[in-house]
Parts: sequence; structure tokens; C-alpha cells
Amino acid sequence: MLQPSLHAASKWIIRNTLISNESLTPELKLRLITIASPLWMSTPDLCPLPDPYWAFYWPGGQGLSRYILDNKNSFRGSSILDFGTGCGSASMAASICGARKILANDIDKYALLSTKLNFRLNNLKDSKIHYSARNFLDDQKSSSVFFKGSDDQKKYILLGDMFYDSDFAEILFKWLKRMQDEHGTIVLVGDPDRHPLVESDYLKRYKTEFTKTQLAEYSLPGYVIKEHYGFNTAKVFELNFS
Repeated sequence: MLQPSLHAASKWIIRNTLISNESLTPELKLRLITIASPLWMSTPDLCPLPDPYWAFYWPGGQGLSRYILDNKNSFRGSSILDFGTGCGSASMAASICGARKILANDIDKYALLSTKLNFRLNNLKDSKIHYSARNFLDDQKSSSVFFKGSDDQKKYILLGDMFYDSDFAEILFKWLKRMQDEHGTIVLVGDPDRHPLVESDYLKRYKTEFTKTQLAEYSLPGYVIKEHYGFNTAKVFELNFS
């Protein structure tokens, strides 16, 4: 399938998504496919943009963004790598809180476009935002460049809703450990208790050892529960790798 240009994709996103702030972060407006959207029950052929995961505000991303907004002092002046940025909510929250520099990373170029459109929708400048579609798990040197030479004491890697598969989780843990060992990064995860991150059978099998500390838990509104397979809470964890 031929993929549309970024200009054409931008027009499609603006025309076919709904502006919504019905979430844990009502201060953020996002262009989304929601249950009220005609595209909610549509078939993939009606969307020219492949796998538009960025058009949904997933529960973990909501919890992580809420946590950032509720803890502004922790993120002021920090360096942020927003891994799998999606709709860009965590990057926007970090920007509002005064992060010094932010790298919005997603292997889907349309997610980065969506992030840029959402910054504009919220009247937020993105001049301090770096955008990258590199796959940092395959090109680990590129992810290290962002933190190298940085004197910031606070360096964060943010991940929302990334632990949906145990095999992929294992790859992520290995990369996160390397980044934490090299740069002293704080790893924050937003997740609604998906199996790969909470079930002991999974946790025992991972080769990369880590500890998990819960920092916050948020009850999801009813309409969010309905849209996201019955998950009723979003939690924020800090991961530390030994």
C-alpha cells in the first residue's frame, strides 16, 4: 500500500479524528479516534495510514502523562526520551512542566506527525522537541547520543503501554538496562497491568533483572474503560535494573 505524504496525512488526520480531552488529562486536547468517531468500527481499508495506534489515548499513556503533570518539579529542567510517543501526550506533559529537552521517538512517522499536530492544537511550542523515527532497539548508538554530553541530573525514559508482549518486553528491558547503566536514566512506565509486566510467570522468565516500584495509580473514567478492553486503572512504575 502506498503511504500518503506527510502533508496529505496531516490533512487526513485533521479531517478524520475528533478533538477530545475526555481522559485523565483534561488539560490536554488530542486528535483521536474515539468511540464517538465513525472510524471506531471501520475496516482497515478506510484508513490510509497503517496501524494508527497513535490515534488512541491508551490507559498507560494517560496515567504516565497525569503523573508528569502532577509532579512538575521532578521534570523541570530534565532531559526526556519519550519512547513510542504515540499521540505525544507524555512529551506535551513534560514540555508543560518545563523539561529542558525532549526526544519524541516512534518508528511510525505518522505518530510523530500526530504529536506535532497535537502540540499545535494545544498552543504549545515544539522548538525544544527533537523528533526521531529511528528504531532505537536496533540502533542503540542513536539513543545514547541524546543523553551524551548532557549535564542534566534528571534524565528520563518514558514508556506508555509498551509491555503488551513478553518477547518484546525482554528486548526492551535489555535496552533500558544499557541506557540506565550508561546514563543513569530514570525509567518510568505507564501501564494498566498488562500480563508481561505484572504476572509472576512472566517476570521469572526475563533474563534482565529489575525491580519495579509503583509510584501512582489512577482510576480510569468509565468511558475510557469501555474504550480499552475493561482495564479500570492505570499505574505508573519506576524500573531499576541491577
